[in-house]
Amino acid sequence: MKLQSITLTNFRQFKGVQTFDLSSDTIKPVSLLFGANGAGKTTFLNAFTWALYGLMSDDVEQQDRMVTDSVWRELPMGDTAEVAVELRFDHEGRDYRLLRSATLRKESDQQGTPSPEVHLWMTKPDGSSEIVGAPQETIYSILPRGVSRFFFFNGERIENLVKKGAYAEVQKDIKVLLDLEQVERAIAHLPKVDRKLTAELKKHGGDKASEIQDAIDTLTERQTGAREELKLLEGDLATLVEERDSVTDLLRQHAEAAPIQAERDAVTKELDEARTARDAAIAERAHLVATRGFLAFTDTLGDATQAMADNLYQKGALPAPLKREFVDQLLEDGKCICGTELAEHSEPWEHVKDWRQRAGLQAVETAWQQLSGQIAPLSGARDELREQLAALMKRIGAERDRVARLEERKSELDGKLKNSPMEVVADLETKRMDLDNRIGIKNQKKGAVESELGTIAKDIEAKTKERSRAAVTDELAAKARSRSDLVQSVKRALEEILAIREEDMRKRLDAELKAVFSSITHQNHVPTLSEGFELTLHKNVGGVELPVPKSTGENQILSLSFVAAVSKLAREIRKERRAEGDAAVDAGTYPIVMDAAFGSLDQDYQEAVSRALAKMAPQLVVLVSKSQGLGKVVTELTPYVSHLGVIETHTTAPGSVADDIELEGMAYPYIRSAESDHSELKVIK
Repeated sequence: MKLQSITLTNFRQFKGVQTFDLSSDTIKPVSLLFGANGAGKTTFLNAFTWALYGLMSDDVEQQDRMVTDSVWRELPMGDTAEVAVELRFDHEGRDYRLLRSATLRKESDQQGTPSPEVHLWMTKPDGSSEIVGAPQETIYSILPRGVSRFFFFNGERIENLVKKGAYAEVQKDIKVLLDLEQVERAIAHLPKVDRKLTAELKKHGGDKASEIQDAIDTLTERQTGAREELKLLEGDLATLVEERDSVTDLLRQHAEAAPIQAERDAVTKELDEARTARDAAIAERAHLVATRGFLAFTDTLGDATQAMADNLYQKGALPAPLKREFVDQLLEDGKCICGTELAEHSEPWEHVKDWRQRAGLQAVETAWQQLSGQIAPLSGARDELREQLAALMKRIGAERDRVARLEERKSELDGKLKNSPMEVVADLETKRMDLDNRIGIKNQKKGAVESELGTIAKDIEAKTKERSRAAVTDELAAKARSRSDLVQSVKRALEEILAIREEDMRKRLDAELKAVFSSITHQNHVPTLSEGFELTLHKNVGGVELPVPKSTGENQILSLSFVAAVSKLAREIRKERRAEGDAAVDAGTYPIVMDAAFGSLDQDYQEAVSRALAKMAPQLVVLVSKSQGLGKVVTELTPYVSHLGVIETHTTAPGSVADDIELEGMAYPYIRSAESDHSELKVIK
């Protein structure tokens, strides 16, 4: 999907009919629009989602006021006004013109709720054009509503992607974008097929088969209920964690509580480090015992083995050290070590002479030399093991002491906040502690449900095997059982496929996320996309991975990096999935339209993000204010800009409010006094 142009008609601040060209190429993929606060940048961003889905973001106030206020005021009672957004774009070789519009009749000064209609026209590569019969469904197939959050967003709120409560939705939307939801849908439909088959089995399969199937059905119902409960618990946990974090933020902001909370944050961070270090030392000890613990039992083994070998050597029973000289001496003496006479050419003589040919076999002698070489260092290895274990025990003890000390200090700080003479502080801390307790209870329930699901899965598998062995005389029931077994096999196979594909996609996303993030940030931080699609930051301190508290700016960079990774991987996946024929040039291509991309970033990060933005997607529409966009931002983006414009603000505010913006060495109107409040799209290039 590549944008060609957008036309706004009386759409909120944008009075009359206004068009902005968005066509771009791979060399200059960026369209850059400047606008003052309140000029309509957020409105312009929402024009895309309103045209596509009939929806606007939650931060848009008074969403029923769609028609430009000045147009509505000037409209006579009983007359009508049109509000519309037309979006032209091409997708996989076809051109589309999308129009969402509404006509409102003025019956009072207040605007009524609009009832927009949507129309979609498509032009094929051969030039023929047609009206699309199901426009909204077609739009959803091109860009599903859920995944639009990755391509149309407010930069100041993009950090919502890294909030605890967002991961479940993000994971769901990512699966849609990366074609994983098709496998999930197949898995979801298979139980319906199985129920029809097992109904036949219970009806005609006999008492035993029917009894087993009833047990399987009961287990399946329990499994479904447990899975639903697990989803609810995960959602509740995310909400509780987010609420607890909000309460903690309030404590950080409170003048009286801030110093104590700051110390508690530091203690908590150190406590996490101490626990991680303690657990790492315990794991290291376990690994040492598992891999080298046997050395502790070799105290007398080496000496005993050496003595045994020496004894065998003296008897000549050990072939490894036998030398030709030793055998030659026996033949010369005419007597074997067992006392047998060795007359020349006699049978015993020939037998001993044959040993001369095998004496000193390299493989055997090498084996003995290796064994000898291993016996000697055993004592030193035992001493080394003892020293390593002693050092680890000392580390574990020190970290346990540190954990205990920090836990005690944290408890003291908790008490200070809970017993604060400031009622607000005490209430906040009480609420935080209550939320902590509730989170603990939810985690316990979650663990219990996960354990139950594991048990149920094993029971279902056992019952299914028992059902396969049960005697069934009815041919129809036998076929139903056979087909049900096949459905279960297919379901297990699809679940394995889904798990493999999902993990593969997550790893690819994680790798791309790391690459983009490292190109932007100057911090030695590493982002990670967890199995639950949770975005985290960590750093390596002395070989220990420690979590990094994310600032607003880092949240924004992390989210932008994630969006860039998603955009790139989406293109790769859509091209890979074409089993037959060449993929369309723009397969998996989606534009990124972003407002306030630099809101919470310092100048260094603004420069780094600007440099990375042009590489994020094949098409980019960036909306910025003068304070955000001038300087390093515009310097970095200019070489990639195909269209440059200004959202010119017209205001009825009293006094001299005129302001200009200087772009490419020339001044352009930025804010102007006018008889009505509205905004205009002005094209610079």
